[in-house]
Amino acid sequence: NNEKQILKDKIFVITGSLNNYKNRSELQKEIEKYGGKVSSSISKKTSYLINNDINSTSSKNISAKKLGVPIITEENFKNFLTN
Repeated sequence: NNEKQILKDKIFVITGSLNNYKNRSELQKEIEKYGGKVSSSISKKTSYLINNDINSTSSKNISAKKLGVPIITEENFKNFLTN
């Protein structure tokens, strides 16, 4: 696996509907391909919450805000991979 491990030690939580990926498992594979991990719940260890609706009042968004976890869109995530 020669992919750059640019997401090494980063933990992502995915919530909400996706626009660029068929489903969450496709996005999860992309994250893992670059060395990141995907978790199902927000914790202090979470690096980013991926949610296209940044202003959502979902429990994951609320938890992320409480814990200071950055909420990013799929577009933000794609920018990580290209920059």
